[in-house]
Amino acid sequence: MRSKTISIASALALVTILFTTCSAIARHHRAFVEGRSAVLTDDPITGEWNVSFFVHEQKTPATYALKLDGTKITGTAYSDHTGPGTIRDGKWENGKLSFTLDFKKHESIAVTGALKDGKLVGEFSTEGFTDKWEAVRK
Repeated sequence: MRSKTISIASALALVTILFTTCSAIARHHRAFVEGRSAVLTDDPITGEWNVSFFVHEQKTPATYALKLDGTKITGTAYSDHTGPGTIRDGKWENGKLSFTLDFKKHESIAVTGALKDGKLVGEFSTEGFTDKWEAVRK
């Protein structure tokens, strides 16, 4: 009787390990296939983003390459208008982001926003005005 109980407990433990392992492999594979980092965390920020800045009702395209580390956001930005830029003082707290984009040939841009329906959306301020922006994952 005792060996039967041990056998059943061992089988249940093996099945549990098998399901857990398969789930982890599936998440890793999904991240790899989608072109994201294989880091298995709930990171909604890290990655490459296609950005639209709405400047006086005109859409200006740009890109972000963002990296989230805890609550700190680092990375780069680029648009034909600004050239390459880097992120300074980037934060992700309580579902909201904020950072400053610094450029060599353009005034800095202060950016705030949040994740909404899979998009990053928010406002930016530069050159004496404030307007909206949005970004979708590449």
